[in-house]
Amino acid sequence: MARGGDTAPVHAALSAPLGGLAAVFASVFFWQSGLIVQKVLVAGSNVGSIMLVQLGAAAALMWAALFAAGRLPPADRRSALHLAWGVLAPGLVFALAISGARLTDGASVALIWGLFPIAGPLMARVLLGERLHWTFPAGGLVGFAGLALMTLSRSADGTSVMAGNLLVLAAVFFASLNSVIARVFNRGRSVWYHVATLQLTGAGIAAAVFVAATGWSPPDLARPGELAAMAYLVLFMTVMNFLGYNYALSRVAVAWVGLLGALAPVFGLSTAALLLGVRLDGSDLIFVGIILCGVALPHLRRALAGRVRAAG
Repeated sequence: MARGGDTAPVHAALSAPLGGLAAVFASVFFWQSGLIVQKVLVAGSNVGSIMLVQLGAAAALMWAALFAAGRLPPADRRSALHLAWGVLAPGLVFALAISGARLTDGASVALIWGLFPIAGPLMARVLLGERLHWTFPAGGLVGFAGLALMTLSRSADGTSVMAGNLLVLAAVFFASLNSVIARVFNRGRSVWYHVATLQLTGAGIAAAVFVAATGWSPPDLARPGELAAMAYLVLFMTVMNFLGYNYALSRVAVAWVGLLGALAPVFGLSTAALLLGVRLDGSDLIFVGIILCGVALPHLRRALAGRVRAAG
């Protein structure tokens, strides 16, 4: 009895619906691969123009789908709050992340984003009081260690500057805060696909302000490569990513979202190898294995807790 009673709270804290975890996995993949795909466009366009085309087209698609299904969000104060928050996240997150990436090297960007799996769950613990089993920060630290070893082993291109690093760090902070706020929105009375649509609309407004400040220099979509890249950014990095992200936060705790974010460098490195010709060696695979061990830690603890509970 005592053993079963002791492990039940742990097992409950670590349990999560499979659909929610799958949505987190897909969201992390679409986001991180999208960051690599964006590099196809940044050379010939400015940050605001890429954001406006990407976010504006995605928001238009989602509004059209909701209208066709007869599921438009209500015109109330809650919807206005989601719209306003979208200006900051993902609007501000996109602006900071892309601007910072232009000023610093890829290794620094990857290393700083590696803080997300730790920052998100800790914010949720402090602000929401979500239960945080020790395997989550421990797994996040193991994943971050693997990421640090990976990035430090690869030669930097010499373009890293403090301003760019600080911009990326700010993007990680607001992305972590957004995961906490989105959890509040999606576990309340709001519908997750309404939240996603309104947030992207707010982000589109932020992109329009950004264009007004920096000028209009859109990607050349007459080029097949840039058109394909933008199509991926609109449909997958934005629409599918934010639908999956908000769906996940309506089902699972922020700790799971943050922890599975540790897979981001694995997806990013794989995409860079496929699209940009980045060469991978044996040490890269070892570091990827370390990251995967960190992500697997809470799952292993949950499985062991379930066995102990069953035995009790």
